[in-house]
Amino acid sequence: MSPRARLKRGRLPGAGPEIPVLDVRAARPGPTVAVVANLHGDECNGVGVVHRLADTLPDTLRAGRVLLVPSLNPDGLREHSRLVPGGGADPNRVFPGDPAGGLVARHAARVWRELRRLDVALLVDLHTDTGGAIPYAIVDRAVRGPAPERLAARCEALARASGLTVLREYPPDRYLRFGLDRSLPGALVNEAGVPAVTLEVGPRRRVDPAWVEVGVVATLGVLSAAGVVDRPAPAHPTRRGGGPWRRENGPRTSRSGVLEPRVLPGEVVAPGTVLAEVRSLDGRVEETLRASRDGFVVALPERAHVPVGLSAATLAVRDDYAGWTAAGD
Repeated sequence: MSPRARLKRGRLPGAGPEIPVLDVRAARPGPTVAVVANLHGDECNGVGVVHRLADTLPDTLRAGRVLLVPSLNPDGLREHSRLVPGGGADPNRVFPGDPAGGLVARHAARVWRELRRLDVALLVDLHTDTGGAIPYAIVDRAVRGPAPERLAARCEALARASGLTVLREYPPDRYLRFGLDRSLPGALVNEAGVPAVTLEVGPRRRVDPAWVEVGVVATLGVLSAAGVVDRPAPAHPTRRGGGPWRRENGPRTSRSGVLEPRVLPGEVVAPGTVLAEVRSLDGRVEETLRASRDGFVVALPERAHVPVGLSAATLAVRDDYAGWTAAGD
């Protein structure tokens, strides 16, 4: 048995809120991996995942180093805010940041500088979707760099190792339009050529023990594929193979009212499947929203009364983008 790995507690250097960093190092050399959570301050389940990993990794880390960051947005965590309090921009759309920019750009630059200084070889970014969602792993689009196809294939292999359903991001034109190449994992993939995986596990706004366990197992699976632990992840009961699949928005509402879903997360849909109805409070059906493609339901909105323009569901559809040739599983 290898010697127990050492855990050291520190903080992210630089000006700004105190951001604890838990540094776990094995006796044997190996890659440096970062596992971060809570960049969106209202997405809290990953905090519990990181804390559990801090308890687990000293006895399971076989090689290399794992940097654990429970919260990249501690002020947002305290205020139940998706954003960095006092900043207007989405903190996951501004990387690599700007040390001379506004609050959020400086915050991103601080995180980016440390990850690059430490020569991180892989990032696992922990997020959550809604309470009505299956857990899944997201693979960013590799749209820049010298060998995007090879990097995309590596990211996808790491994502499959999570045991979760694997979704590629939106097609490249929308990926860029939505600024996802400037998310933390997207920027690492496209600016630094560093593999990254996003895990969407659990509810927002609370730490759920059952979902923490799902996140821990999935993260250890990715770390196993990176060669730093030996804890391969079994397939989660909701996992869907086949594909390759990509993330897609469902039809958007054209009427305001009470959204009543007619499908469940994980359910297979075909063109014409009723996803949801919008009803008035007196029960009249104002609108029926239907799927336009084959696929399955990933997540349902976490609200009842909806405005005009809300997507009725997050769906997975087959990825037919010809420029990405990595195979599905």
